[in-house]
Amino acid sequence: MGSGKTTVGRRLAVRLGVPFVDLDEAFEAMAGATIRQTFETRGETWFRAREAELLRGTADLPAVVVALGGGTFVFPENAAFIRRHGVTAFLDVPFEMLAERLAGKTADRPLFRSPEEALRLYEARRPFYTMADWTISVSRDMTVDDVVEHLASTLRDAGAGPGGGS
Repeated sequence: MGSGKTTVGRRLAVRLGVPFVDLDEAFEAMAGATIRQTFETRGETWFRAREAELLRGTADLPAVVVALGGGTFVFPENAAFIRRHGVTAFLDVPFEMLAERLAGKTADRPLFRSPEEALRLYEARRPFYTMADWTISVSRDMTVDDVVEHLASTLRDAGAGPGGGS
């Protein structure tokens, strides 16, 4: 939450000339409800099952940039699917920066009720995130364009992405 996945993903997709899918946005469009509303009315288990279905649907796209939900990669079946169909990047933003970005924006984030809960969630999920193919250490002095360029260069150097290996 708050790492910039959607913003970076959109710009990277434009840079690469491929579609962009934000799983959270796709879910809300499909469900006709926010993720928070869904957690409250149907529960996290129901949400995670639909999220996995949406993720699997991206396999039909020849090339795409996908911004995962914050918990997507934590589930082994999702991580395995992602590894079979693409490459992953972890936007490693220090927790202090995340907390600043999320301050006052908790209404639409069902698992962020307090800074203490956010820190526990960050610490629990971080080991999964570090299993990504690439880690991009995001610092305060980096712009979104800096992160996008770093990712585009990494993809190009690895031979991945449009015209590359995956």
